[in-house]
Amino acid sequence: MKKFLFILALLMTIPGFSQSLNDYQYLIVPIKYESFKENDKFRLNSLTKAFFVKYGFKTFLSNEAIPEEVNNKRCTALSAALVLDNGMFMTKVKLQLKDCKDNLVFETDFGSSRSKDFNVAYNQALREALQSFNKVAYKYNGKNDSGATETSVAPASSDTPQDKAPESPTTTTENNPELFFFAQPIANGFQIVDSEPRVIMRLFNTSQKNVFIGLKEDTHGVVILKNNQWFFEYYENSKLVSEPLKLRF
Repeated sequence: MKKFLFILALLMTIPGFSQSLNDYQYLIVPIKYESFKENDKFRLNSLTKAFFVKYGFKTFLSNEAIPEEVNNKRCTALSAALVLDNGMFMTKVKLQLKDCKDNLVFETDFGSSRSKDFNVAYNQALREALQSFNKVAYKYNGKNDSGATETSVAPASSDTPQDKAPESPTTTTENNPELFFFAQPIANGFQIVDSEPRVIMRLFNTSQKNVFIGLKEDTHGVVILKNNQWFFEYYENSKLVSEPLKLRF
C-alpha cells in the first residue's frame, strides 16, 4: 500500500501533458526566442504560430494584437520557448509550452537536422520536433475560459521588427483567415510548404528580385511581388490567372 501511494504521489509530480494542454486555448509565441538575437530568426516563431493554429490554438506572436481579456489574465494563456542542443554536425531543438508561473505543461521530443544551412537546419529540426504534438489528442475543455473574443483586441505593440516580411492578403478563406505558407531555401530557389508540412510548390530564382519561376504540380508560371502582395500568375485555357499567396520568407 505504501509503495502504491508513493508511486501515485510521484506520478502526480509529473506534468500531465495532454490533460494540462486541454485546459488552454490561447498560446503566446515570443517574436524572438531567447537563443537568438533577431526577431523571428529563420522564421521559427512564425512556424510555431502556424503549427498551433492548425491544431486549434488561438495563437499570437507577442508583437501582435492580443485580446484584452488575455492581456489582463495572462494565466489563461501558455507561452512557447525553444530549447537548443546543437552539436558540431547537428542542429537539435525542442519546443516547450509553459504556463504563467513558468511551469512546464508540454515538451516535444528533440528534432534534428544535419544540414549545413542554418535556415534549412532549424526549420527541419523544429518541424520534426513538432511532430510530437501529433501524439496529443488536444481539445480545449473550457477550463480557463477568459471570455475573450477575437474581435476584442488591444493595440498592437510598437516593437514590430523592421525586418519582418510584409503582411499581405492571401489565399485565405473566410473559414481559415490564418492560412499562410513558408518559403524554405533549396538549390536555386525555395520550396513552399504549408503547416502540415507539405510541399505545395517550388520557386526558382530569376535575374530579377522578387520574381520567381513557379511550379505547382503541373502548372508553370511566375511568382511576383506587387504592392507588397505575392501572386502566382499562370495561363489556364488561354486566360491569365493571378492567384494571391501569403508567403513567409
